[in-house]
Amino acid sequence: MFTATPWALYTEIVTGSLLIYYLLIGWKYFRMEIKNLFRGRDQKRGIDPDALIEEGEKTSYQSQGEKITEQDEQPEWQNEEMFVKVENLFEHLTAEIEEAHQKNYDKQDLIQMLQIILKDYQVLKRTPFQFAVNNRIDAECAKYGSIHLSEGDKGEVWRMV
Repeated sequence: MFTATPWALYTEIVTGSLLIYYLLIGWKYFRMEIKNLFRGRDQKRGIDPDALIEEGEKTSYQSQGEKITEQDEQPEWQNEEMFVKVENLFEHLTAEIEEAHQKNYDKQDLIQMLQIILKDYQVLKRTPFQFAVNNRIDAECAKYGSIHLSEGDKGEVWRMV
C-alpha cells in the first residue's frame, strides 16, 4: 500500500496534472497563435499557402498574375457610411423631438413626424440600428416627459407613410 518513494509519486502526479491543465488553458486561449505557429512551419516545408486561406476570404487574380485576397462583402448596414447616417439621424431625431415637445404635439403627430423622418432610413429596418434608433426615441421622449411611445407605437413609426 505504501510506496518506497512517496515524494516521487506525488511529483509525478502533480507534474502530469499541471501539464494537462496548462495544455488545456493554452489551447483555449492561444489556439490561433498555436495554429499560426504550425502554419509557419508548414510554409518552410513547402506546403502551398493557398491551401491555408481562412474561411470567408476570396482569392482572385489580376492580369499580371498577382494574387489578391479580399474579405467577403459586409451587409450594407455594417459599413462606415451607414454609421455616419445613423449619427445624423440621431441628431435629427433629437432636434425634432425637442421641437415637438416645445410645440405640444400629441402622440399621433409625433408618430407621423417620426415616420416622415424614418422614410429615408428604411435600410435600417430589421437591423441592429433599428433597436438603437428606438432607444434614442425612448430616451428623447423620456427627457421631455410629455409623450411616451409604447412598443406598438414604435413599430408603427417604422411603417412607411
